[in-house]
Amino acid sequence: MNNIDRITKAIDQISLWSGRAASWLIIPMAAVLVWEVFIRYTVEPTLWAVDIAMMSYGTHFFIAGAMTLYLGKHIRTDFFYQNWSMRTQCWVDAICYLFLFLPGMVLFVWVSGEFFSESWALREELMTTWRPPAYLYKLVIPVSGFLILLQGISELVKCIQTIKTGVDHRYQQQGGPREIT
Repeated sequence: MNNIDRITKAIDQISLWSGRAASWLIIPMAAVLVWEVFIRYTVEPTLWAVDIAMMSYGTHFFIAGAMTLYLGKHIRTDFFYQNWSMRTQCWVDAICYLFLFLPGMVLFVWVSGEFFSESWALREELMTTWRPPAYLYKLVIPVSGFLILLQGISELVKCIQTIKTGVDHRYQQQGGPREIT
C-alpha cells in the first residue's frame, strides 16, 4: 500500500468514525423529546428540551455528512449516472469534485469559520427562552465542513486512481475493488 492509499484510508476512517459517533446523538435527542412530551402533559413544559433536541439533531446531521459522502449516499442524478461506465462516472466525479465541490467547500469552511469566530467573540446565545450558548453549536458547522472537505479530497484521489488503474477504488457496499470493464 502506498502513501496515497494510506492517506485516503485514514481520511475514510475519520469520516466513518465521526459519522458513527454522531449517530449516537439520536438517542439523547429522542430521550429529551420523550421526556418533554411526558412532562408537558403531567407538570409543565421545559425551557431546554427543544434546544437540546435541535442541537443534537443538527450536530448529528452536519457531522455525519462526511460519512454520507464516503458511502456515496448524497443526492445524485442516478438516472443517468448508473448507466455510465465506471471510468465515465469517475471522470464526471473528478471534474465535479475539482471544479465545483472543493472550491465550494473551501469557501463554506472559510465563511462558517468566520461565522463561528464572530459568535465566539460575542459569546452569542441562541434566541430562545433558555438561551444556551450558540457559539458551541456554531462550531459544528466549520468542523463538519472540514470533515466533508477532507472526504471530498479522498474521493477525488480515489476517482483519479480508478481512472489510472482501471480498478474501482471508491466505496463498495459488497466485496472489494472492482475492475472496470
